[in-house]
Amino acid sequence: MKVAVVGSGTSGLGATWLLNEHSKHEVHLFEADSRPGGHANTVEYKNPHGDDYINVDTGFIVFNTVTYPNFLAFLLETGIPYLSSDMSFSVSRDRGLFEWAGASPAALFAQPLNLLNPSHWRMVWDILRFNVGALEVLQRGDRGESIGDYLARERYSQTFIDNYLLPMTAAIWSTPPDKAALDFPALTLIRFMHNHHLMQILDRPTWLTVESGSHQYVNRILNHLDPAQYHQGYRIESARTGGKEGKVVLKDSEGNETEWDHVIFACHADTTLKILENGHGVTEEEKRILGGFEFSKNRAVLHSDPELMPKRRIAWSAWNYLTTSDGPKLNVNRVALLFLAPSTRTYWMNLLQSIPEAIYGPVFVTLNPPLEPRKEYKFAEWDYEHPLFSEKRVRSQDELKKIQNKRGITFAGAWTSYGFHEDGFASGLRIAADHLGAQSPFPIRHAERNLNLSRTDRCLNYAFSRFDSYARILALPATILLFVLVIALGITKTILGALGVRSVAAVVGDVDMMLQRSNGASTASLVKLKTSKKVGQAGVTGQIKKRN
Repeated sequence: MKVAVVGSGTSGLGATWLLNEHSKHEVHLFEADSRPGGHANTVEYKNPHGDDYINVDTGFIVFNTVTYPNFLAFLLETGIPYLSSDMSFSVSRDRGLFEWAGASPAALFAQPLNLLNPSHWRMVWDILRFNVGALEVLQRGDRGESIGDYLARERYSQTFIDNYLLPMTAAIWSTPPDKAALDFPALTLIRFMHNHHLMQILDRPTWLTVESGSHQYVNRILNHLDPAQYHQGYRIESARTGGKEGKVVLKDSEGNETEWDHVIFACHADTTLKILENGHGVTEEEKRILGGFEFSKNRAVLHSDPELMPKRRIAWSAWNYLTTSDGPKLNVNRVALLFLAPSTRTYWMNLLQSIPEAIYGPVFVTLNPPLEPRKEYKFAEWDYEHPLFSEKRVRSQDELKKIQNKRGITFAGAWTSYGFHEDGFASGLRIAADHLGAQSPFPIRHAERNLNLSRTDRCLNYAFSRFDSYARILALPATILLFVLVIALGITKTILGALGVRSVAAVVGDVDMMLQRSNGASTASLVKLKTSKKVGQAGVTGQIKKRN
């Protein structure tokens, strides 16, 4: 068969690779842009204060060993090397008026006064409680309850919602928090977090990045494709069926028409729908289902300006959520998600891509910057589109199979699932294998986790809910409760495993507290923190090691 793949993003590349190297079909890849790869966009970055260059990814950056099974299998199959990476997370509000991070106890209390802030401790407790207790939603399978209703029913604090849950979901999906609304189905959101191990307190997945940039895998696929079968700069304007022997007819921007036995649309759903509509042959079912997917445009800026980082260096993390408050609408404002190169005095390394700051300086990629990087620090910028996670999208995903492989047309993309690189790559592989008979050299797997709760999960859920209820009833005096919570810093690994989307930092810390009585009132008069960090792969300043 003669197959056309429209779009050279991750789904188009996955389909092209499998069809080209593991089937007898003749596959042609069409890309409207001036470069292939979509979000796999590696650029050569120059230190603004030197003459050194290094490859930096600006779109797709990290993957892990658990929820990216097919992409990882492809890298192993083709011999593309990768490095250990990091997924620590921080929140900074109002230019540093409120900050916390999950990389270490010191980062959790980047503002030391939060040691005395009951709402901050409540957020920490609610994170632990949510990671354990929310799993019961998966067991009930109630599609009607919204995440807002669930949080209200279980009495989660507003600071947990504003400073953890909404920032986390908005950062992961690259969407503004008003799009990550509390009326979203609780079952869908919690299933997503469970599948991607975001609610796992211990033994989280190892995060990785492609060595020398994601363009390595893009080039590997294209270098094995006949140059005559890769059409860069060719914009497909319309598609229609009804050619000779029922073939699909594609028309490009120059007016040229070509016929194909099968066409894989590996571009966004809205782009695909427009192409089909231009061909005047789109079906009502295609229009309804493809019309259920929406996308948001995000501006990515590559720069070295630390003004777009948390105010306190100790809070700097791999992912940094920056926002501003506006009365009760805390999370409806502009969002910045940054990928940063943290440092030690020995090594300055990018936690995501092993970029030594001693040579290249700090390197940041900011999505939707709330303020412009200073001109002398700005390198370049791009626009990326990400699928919006909505209830309408979930319904369309459930119905997508109704229009797959009808009249010689199939649809692939990250938007068909959760929107991640693995989702796009795997969808391309499945189209090539399931609909066109390509023979994959490895099993094409689904990354969905088992929803059955273990006895440990059930026991933890019960323990957390009982403790929370008793704590409310007892209403412990503030100084006693504070002292108990400070002692709880000794359970660092458990707390940090729940807070950061990363390995737990190796931190040695001690807390000295003196409680003095003044005028008959209990007050905490002195809190002194001393922390020291161990250099290691899991540490905040850890040296990232190459895979053996």
